[in-house]
Amino acid sequence: MIKTLRFWILTLISFSLLAILISTFFSSYIVTKKSLINNSLEQNEVYSLKLAQLTQEVFESMQANLEARKPDVIENIDDPIELTRILDQLLISGKNFNSLSVIGSDAVAIATSPNIGIAGNKIESPGVLEALSKKTNIISSPYRAVTGRLLILISTPLFDAHNKYIGMLNGTIYLEEDNFIKEILAEHFSEDGSYVFVVDKEGTLIYHPEKNRIGESVRENKVVQRLMEKQSGAKEIFNSKGQHVLAGFSYIDASEWGVVSQTPYKSSLNPLSGIMQKMFFYTMPFVIVFYFLAFLLSEKLASPLKNLALFTMNSNSEETYEKPQISTWYFEAKQLTETIERYRKKHEETLADFKQQSLTDSLTGLRNRRYLDLLFTDLIEQNKVFSIIMIDIDHFKKVNDEFGHQAGDEVLKFLANNMTSATNDKGVCIRLGGEEFLIVIPNSPANVTYELAEKLRTEIEMSMPPINRKITISTGVGEYKLNQESISSLMHRVDEALYAAKSEGRNRTVISK
Repeated sequence: MIKTLRFWILTLISFSLLAILISTFFSSYIVTKKSLINNSLEQNEVYSLKLAQLTQEVFESMQANLEARKPDVIENIDDPIELTRILDQLLISGKNFNSLSVIGSDAVAIATSPNIGIAGNKIESPGVLEALSKKTNIISSPYRAVTGRLLILISTPLFDAHNKYIGMLNGTIYLEEDNFIKEILAEHFSEDGSYVFVVDKEGTLIYHPEKNRIGESVRENKVVQRLMEKQSGAKEIFNSKGQHVLAGFSYIDASEWGVVSQTPYKSSLNPLSGIMQKMFFYTMPFVIVFYFLAFLLSEKLASPLKNLALFTMNSNSEETYEKPQISTWYFEAKQLTETIERYRKKHEETLADFKQQSLTDSLTGLRNRRYLDLLFTDLIEQNKVFSIIMIDIDHFKKVNDEFGHQAGDEVLKFLANNMTSATNDKGVCIRLGGEEFLIVIPNSPANVTYELAEKLRTEIEMSMPPINRKITISTGVGEYKLNQESISSLMHRVDEALYAAKSEGRNRTVISK
């Protein structure tokens, strides 16, 4: 069989098309899989953070309720009947407590609500003994009370007018019964086998969907170990039951607990097969049309050379030579090349535009977290010294609550504009999310960066934002320890500095240690 040019064109097209399809589907599979995993990790991290924040708010509310009734309890410390009435009222208004009690400095229960039969008895449970010894606000570790219940004690100390310690006011949460923790965490937002559990500072389960596991130690779990180190984040792990999961975890400062939201690894990849099938079905019509057109065009492309070959084969050297009238396709090839070039340039411009959008925060016009990761990688590869400023708007939630989210967006843009002006192209301004911002300044030591942070903070304090009400910012500053720490360690250090600025009264700058 004679192999014609058309045969080789179609063979080349067939192999090229097959190679492109295989590489495209393989790369799409890898990218989509990674995207699904990262998306699941991010969702679980955000979800655990929201639950941790909500849980912390509830704890603060519970402590506030106890603090609010302390004066009444102290005033009636010698009247068990009145104390019982006060506790009954507090139990109804507090809602989140399963029971309440007043215990004297001698560890004897004075009054309880509801009446569980321990009034007048000396209570020597671990939580009570801890509260008596510390004489301060505590949230205890789980323990078995004299009633046999597994519970957590939330306690606040009582001092008389002479500052003499006279006992404590306690609220309890029954871990094995209905409680506020179960109400917050019982149903995961995703119905794919995902669930949430809570551990205390010792790695003991405080809440788990499987009630029989409450009180079990899971400190061998890598995520739990991170929580015991007071860290938050997301991680792909094998849990204590050997299950492959994608977990997001957040630490709760108020109680020293940790919230974990996890999704089975296989569940997170369930959409993958459907996505690949859709890609295949969407792609095949184009492949068929392309191949059909290639089949037709191959004849057009090969016909000039084919006609020339037939002409030379059939010509006789003794006959008068006549120039064959065969089109060479030069003009068409030129036009096709120009068309492809224009398409290529347009495609590159489109890709560049998409890349720019993917690395830019749509609200403020600053760079986003994705760009930050690329920037850190580049700075580390170049072995460059740099410093960062982590920025948070003070009381930003009040702005949204009072003026609305649209006004809040204007405040964020106002801060972004001031950041850009303050850096004057010396650094890269980035929005991490919400009201959190970051400035990366290459070749700048911490003391110089501190001056820039203070300049920005002062300008914000002295300027009038769009809401016509003064706002302030708190900032943390840190210099990257070249070849001595990871980016996550740097971010953690500076985040702690920012937290210190918040704790010290806000509207200030703190350099991380």
